[in-house]
Amino acid sequence: MRGKLKIISILFIGCIFSATVFYYFSLLKQKKEQQQVLVKNISEIKTLELPKVFNGIKTMVLIPGGTFMMGDNNSNFPDEKPERSVAVESFYMDETPITYEDFIKYIEDGGTESRYWKYDTYNQPGNPISGINWYHAINYCNWRSEKEGLKPAYKSSDKLDAWGYSLWELDNSENGYRLPTEEEFEYAARGGLVGKKFPWGNAFDSLLAKYDDERGVMTGGWWRLAKVKDAKPNNYGLYGMSGNVWQWTNGWYNPRTKVIRGGSWGSISPEYLRVSKRSFMAPSNYNYDVGFRCVRPAVKVVEISDQNLITENFGKFYKYETARYDRSLQINPYSEEFIDRLGQYITDYYSNSIYFQIKVDEQEIISPHQMARLIVETAKEYSIHPLFLAGIIASESGFGCCSFPRWYNNPMAYHWQNALMKNGPPLYDADNARNEKYKDLRNGFRRFAQGIKKDIYLNAAEKDLDAFHLLYVGYRADEWMYTLSKVYKDVLGIKLEPHMPANNVGEYIYINFNKSSANVLDDIKIIDRLIDWGHYTSTKVRAIDTIIIHSSYNALGKNIYSVDGVIYEYKLYTAGPHYLIARDGAIYRLVQEKDIGYHAGASKMPDGRTNINDFSIGI
Repeated sequence: MRGKLKIISILFIGCIFSATVFYYFSLLKQKKEQQQVLVKNISEIKTLELPKVFNGIKTMVLIPGGTFMMGDNNSNFPDEKPERSVAVESFYMDETPITYEDFIKYIEDGGTESRYWKYDTYNQPGNPISGINWYHAINYCNWRSEKEGLKPAYKSSDKLDAWGYSLWELDNSENGYRLPTEEEFEYAARGGLVGKKFPWGNAFDSLLAKYDDERGVMTGGWWRLAKVKDAKPNNYGLYGMSGNVWQWTNGWYNPRTKVIRGGSWGSISPEYLRVSKRSFMAPSNYNYDVGFRCVRPAVKVVEISDQNLITENFGKFYKYETARYDRSLQINPYSEEFIDRLGQYITDYYSNSIYFQIKVDEQEIISPHQMARLIVETAKEYSIHPLFLAGIIASESGFGCCSFPRWYNNPMAYHWQNALMKNGPPLYDADNARNEKYKDLRNGFRRFAQGIKKDIYLNAAEKDLDAFHLLYVGYRADEWMYTLSKVYKDVLGIKLEPHMPANNVGEYIYINFNKSSANVLDDIKIIDRLIDWGHYTSTKVRAIDTIIIHSSYNALGKNIYSVDGVIYEYKLYTAGPHYLIARDGAIYRLVQEKDIGYHAGASKMPDGRTNINDFSIGI
């Protein structure tokens, strides 16, 4: 009996103890929850005290903090899984991506132009800036901070990224502008909607986002970039969170690349414009369809007027440097080692190439490594340097990340003219009146390689890169040269500049280039087609020290390359260039060099000289 009482007593005491412990911890939990509610209420009060719209150099909107489900378990892309709950604090975000108009102030203070600044079809006031790498974007953030009297958020470091460029690191303790985190971008893009695919809902609407629905045919009202406010904003008042341009974030996708978000005008389907879609690019790269916007902490802000802006003593402005190599990498450009390196370069720089996503004509989907191998095989077949072919692809279409010609397996845009599209879509083995298409990339690469081995290019390769590009492109395109040079430097550390080397750039373009410059003039055949208008013979001795190169085409006829058509238009405008170089390389003499031809108009030279026709030859 005593034993039973003892057991009952122990059980009774245990129950009392357990109840006491439970009550104690319940009180603690309740107190913690009350504190959390208090903190939440204080946070909400602080947010409510902040202006919903802030006008500094650029208009920003307040994004209220909260928790959301990030990612998409139903996505076809594994890097969006699993969905997870993420908390985001309040912050201010630019109402739109940074535009070309916004960027003017940065340039006026000494900042560097974007890579496509001189492209009229891109550089429109309401268009989002593109041709910006990550380092350039954060330099804009730092300048903007200094301009408004804030502390720059990005600091230089002694580290290098995977491709040899100086890394910058974010200091979150500063109050200046920065790029959004990946989480902030997705949270803001959703606009408060729960579980939706796009900033406006689940149903895609092509009027609300710019992407490549033309698929190689000019249709619709948007051409390349769209104005940032052409489509309506989301519920937070943010424009352009889906489509038009990919946008840089702070996040690292992997140790080699940064996360970009939002999709672009080069995206091939709405699937790439979803709010959960992730992509990546090396921070040192730029492309035709990549821009950015800024954010800043949600703290008490002061409206900024022009009178409050700082006008001098800014930090160092970003310059497009080259990779840091002490010497070039000694790798055989036809070797497996080179294929691996070029494949990694394409992976890091151009992961959004169309050829990695969809079948184009008879070209099956390939990987970056397979594209590298195809480039090397074709280059070896025609004894050209594979980096030249790779550089052309990067310069013309961002490796097929955007552009019309990519849909016809011509990412080099070789002999491509958008003006010819009015005559109909491209054809196999097209004549001069139509653009040409290719069944697959190998055929396109071969056609390019055959063309680049023509005498007209071999002769031009006796000069420097600047002279070669004027012939190949047909007009001055500094960004074309820079991108080409960048491929050589990033992949193999080869220094190739517009005027370095000073001659024989063919040694970088062709394998075993040994054409003698002494024989160049012997190879050039000039056909006389002397005209009787647009020129006169001067009574003074003609001193020629300048060559003016123009781009001409037959705008009135069906074949824009027609020599007769171009000369007819010269007659209509009483123009008299001295020479005309046809598409097939034939050179026609129209005016004797001793005569002054009307070809340059009333333009002014950089050194201030006018009357250009008096001292120049027109080609």
